[in-house]
Amino acid sequence: TVAVSERAEQASTLRQSARSRSTERAELKGEFANTPQKYVKPDPREGEQWDMAHIKADHAHEITDGSRKVLVGVLDSGIDADHPDLAPNIDVNNSVNCTDGGTIDRSPTGWQPTTSDHGTHVAGTIGAARNGIGITGVAPNVRMASVKVVNDDGFIYPEYAICGFMWAGLRGMDVTNNSYYIDPFEFWCQDQANQAAVVEAVGRAVTWSTKKGTVHVAAAGNSAYDLSRKTTNASSPNDSTPIERTINNGCLDIPTELPEVVTVSSYAQIGTSNETQLSSFSNRGKNVIDVAAPGSRILSTIVKDNGYGLKSGTSMASPHVAGVAALMKSKHPGWRPARVIQQLKAQADERPCAPQQTSSSPGALCTGSPSNNSYAGHGMIDALDAVRR
Repeated sequence: TVAVSERAEQASTLRQSARSRSTERAELKGEFANTPQKYVKPDPREGEQWDMAHIKADHAHEITDGSRKVLVGVLDSGIDADHPDLAPNIDVNNSVNCTDGGTIDRSPTGWQPTTSDHGTHVAGTIGAARNGIGITGVAPNVRMASVKVVNDDGFIYPEYAICGFMWAGLRGMDVTNNSYYIDPFEFWCQDQANQAAVVEAVGRAVTWSTKKGTVHVAAAGNSAYDLSRKTTNASSPNDSTPIERTINNGCLDIPTELPEVVTVSSYAQIGTSNETQLSSFSNRGKNVIDVAAPGSRILSTIVKDNGYGLKSGTSMASPHVAGVAALMKSKHPGWRPARVIQQLKAQADERPCAPQQTSSSPGALCTGSPSNNSYAGHGMIDALDAVRR
C-alpha cells in the first residue's frame, strides 16, 4: 500500500540493537563456516539499520551483494536519479512512466518523483549501493528500474498498474516491488461487474508477466485488517466520497491478494531488543500473508537534500522481501517465479503467535501455527538463507 501509516514515527533517530553486530557474527560463524566469505566494510549509517541486521542481510553480504544481471522494478512514485546512494544502481534504459493513462513514457524525467519520495525510500531498502556513504540496501549490487505508477495526486489507477506489470514482463525484470493498493477501492469486489473487470485485467497482467519470469512482491496494507475475514469497509472510493460497504472475501486488495503475488506483513522492533512483533497498522490474515519483514521505523533514502529518513508501513516491509528475492535470483538465475516464492516461504524464520501478539495488538488476534499464522505467514524473511542455499 502507498502507506498512510508511513507518516507515523518519523521524528526521532534509530537506536541500535542491544545485540551488537559483532556478537551476532560470532554466533552465526558456525552456521555458514564453509561458505566463501568476503570482508565487508559497512557504509556509515548501516549500524542504524536494525531491519537489515534482523533479516541477516549483513551476513548475506559477506557472501554476495547480488548480481548486476538481476533487475528489480520499483512500481511506485519514481526514484530520485540524483541520490548518490541510488544513482549507481538505477537502470535508466528500463525506467518508465505509466501515469499518462497507462501509456509508456520513457522521457528522461518522466519516471522521476514529483510530489512523493515514497518510491525513493522503497528503492533504498531494496538496493542502496555499497559505496561508502549513507546506508546499504538488501541487494546493493542489483539494478533497479523506476516504473512510475503513482500520479502527482498520489493515486494508482488500474491502467497505471497494468502498464507497470506489462512493462516488467516485456523488459525481463526479475522482481517487482508493489507498495500500494490500486485506487480508488481498497477492496475490489468480484460480485460487482465493474470491479470484477479490474480484478480480471490486473490479474491477467500479473499472470502474463509472471510467465515471462517476473516475481511480484506486494505490501499487505496498513488498515490493521484481517484479510481472511472481510466484513465491511468505509474507505472507498478514496478519490471522491467514501461510503460504508458490506464486503466479503471475494473482495480483494489488489495487487497483494492476487494469485502469484507474495503478500508481506510488517513487523516492528520491540524497544532496542532483537525481538519483533506485528506492526500495529499491518494487515494480517491466515493463508493470506505469505511472509513478514521489518516495516516500522525504517531508515532509507529520501529526496530532500539527497538525504535519509524514517518511514513506517507495509510499504517499507515489502521492499525487504523484493531485495531478498533479488539476492535469491542472483544465486539461482535459472529459478522460475514459483520456485523463488516457494523458497522465500521455506527459508523464512518462524514467528509464532507470541503472547504480546494475542493481547496487545489492535485488530484481529493472531491465529495459526508457528510455521503458518495470520500475522507472519510462513515467517520472517531470511536474506542469509537466500544466498547460501
